[in-house]
Amino acid sequence: MDYPVITPQQLRPLLVGFRKAAGLTQAQLAARLGVTQQTYAQLEARPESASLDRLHLIFKLLNVSLVLTQASAPARLEGPSAKRAKSAEGSAPMRRLAGTKSDVKPRAPRNAKTGTKQATGHAEPPPKRRSGEPRPIAPIIKKRENW
Repeated sequence: MDYPVITPQQLRPLLVGFRKAAGLTQAQLAARLGVTQQTYAQLEARPESASLDRLHLIFKLLNVSLVLTQASAPARLEGPSAKRAKSAEGSAPMRRLAGTKSDVKPRAPRNAKTGTKQATGHAEPPPKRRSGEPRPIAPIIKKRENW
């Protein structure tokens, strides 16, 4: 059976339906993809933000084929993107030039008498450890999965 996708938001119920039809849970499909269940749940919640490569891999695991068909009538833009496209048609593209005043980072103020930089409110580096002191425990940082 064919399921035409007109808007990106239609991908979510289709992904859920195909996954359930295959008899898989999110955790099982995530394990086959090599990611955590939470990562797959985020993708399933917003599949329109996923890359085509990732969606293709999921479709392959679910035994779903992707078929593109050219519509007989030209596609019409609707919504906010149509307004941007219409307004961009009549105007030349504007580029921000490097080196303009807004691109220059402000310098730290200098002390008039000594010529040294004044404090800018940044945190000072941590004090050096003395020998025999235990090392501080580093926080565990979770990295995003890159698949």
